[in-house]
Amino acid sequence: MSVAARVCATVLGALAMLGSHPGGAAAGENAAPTPVIERDLTIRDREVRTSLFSNGVLVVSARRAGERVVFQQLTLPGDQFSAYLAAIQRDAAELAEADELPTPRGSGGRGVVTVHIAPRGPIQFTYSSMSVYGLAATRLIAILDDLEQQALTALTTGAGVASWQPRVGDVVRLRGGPLAEVVEVRDDGAVLLEHRDTYINELVPPGEIRNVVVEIVETSQ
Repeated sequence: MSVAARVCATVLGALAMLGSHPGGAAAGENAAPTPVIERDLTIRDREVRTSLFSNGVLVVSARRAGERVVFQQLTLPGDQFSAYLAAIQRDAAELAEADELPTPRGSGGRGVVTVHIAPRGPIQFTYSSMSVYGLAATRLIAILDDLEQQALTALTTGAGVASWQPRVGDVVRLRGGPLAEVVEVRDDGAVLLEHRDTYINELVPPGEIRNVVVEIVETSQ
């Protein structure tokens, strides 16, 4: 059987097992949801876990120094879930045929990816965010990045953000959980932030600061 045929058969089998859309298959209607793909990503003292389940539910949680700072859960639309499922199956099938799985190299964050619906059982690999890998692994990592961002973008902002006027010295929590300090407020309204975990500066364009800040942790006054 060709690789294309194996991928097609695997995708069709997964859709039959999981249902053509979240909650849509009678066979799995009463079954507990099972993970499709998961990732644990560690960057310095920040850990982010991204999980996509067979019922289309996406869960992203983030911890900093062991304390949970973000928990977000949402359900993907049926067509979007099916598209992700097909893409994950395709790339898992390619990884299953590879001579070796990705391994972490160099510096950067470390991610541990587990694909539960690979053709011959779960596949797990570890990667470094600063390294380059093969196409299948790169696409899976990109899918997980996209899923994580979807969940974090859906986060609601905390009380006080809407009326907050940035001042130098304010400490804020950004979407995704990282802390940042306001180091400059420019005349045009742009805000320069310094990330607490990486010390990297980020310039937020005028009028965009409330789109990236979800919590005011500490004010300078």
